[in-house]
Formats: sequence, structure tokens, C-alpha cells
Amino acid sequence: MRRPWFTPLGLAFLGFALAVPASAAAPDAPKPSFDCAAAKSKVKLMICASDDLARLDVAEEALLRRARAKATTPDAVNEEQSLWLSRRDACTTPGCLIRAYQDRIADLHAWTN
Repeated sequence: MRRPWFTPLGLAFLGFALAVPASAAAPDAPKPSFDCAAAKSKVKLMICASDDLARLDVAEEALLRRARAKATTPDAVNEEQSLWLSRRDACTTPGCLIRAYQDRIADLHAWTN
């Protein structure tokens, strides 16, 4: 005879799982380099909604800081960044953003190596 899944202990666990907010359940969920509470653009909202995009955003920001520190002409890095931000902000899908971040990270590696 099969036991029902809804034993008192199972129901107690289910009640606890439903009562815990998602943010408390995943404390180490990646956060982007900017404040999601202040995000208004569609691109930033897409980044805030995706763990993968948040990770890419943090990696890009870290490499950008290193590139600025190592560059003999930090203004050139800043100009490239402005152009890239325009391209990134033109994205309308997560796939486009992933490709944009991957390309930018590759470009920034050239400045940091």
C-alpha cells in the first residue's frame, strides 16, 4: 500500500517552503553591478531578471575597472565603453544581451592582458 505524500511532516515542510520568500531562499543569487531597485530601462530590467545576465554584467564591470587601470589611454577605454553601452542598450532580447556581454568581455580582455 502506497503512503500519501501529504503526511503531516510533508505538509509542514510545504507550508514552510511556501512561506519563505524567494530572496531568502536564494541568498547568493547574483546581482548586477547596478541597483536593480533603481533600474528603469528595459535592458537593465532584463539583466536584473536573469542570473546569467547579472553574472555577465558583474564580470564586464570588473574587467572594465581593470582595463581602465592598466590602459595607457583610459579615455580610449571609456570611448569604447560608451559605444558598447549604446549597442547593449539597443538589445531587445536576453540572447542579444548575452552576445553583447560576451563580445565586450572579449574586447576588455585585450586591454587587460
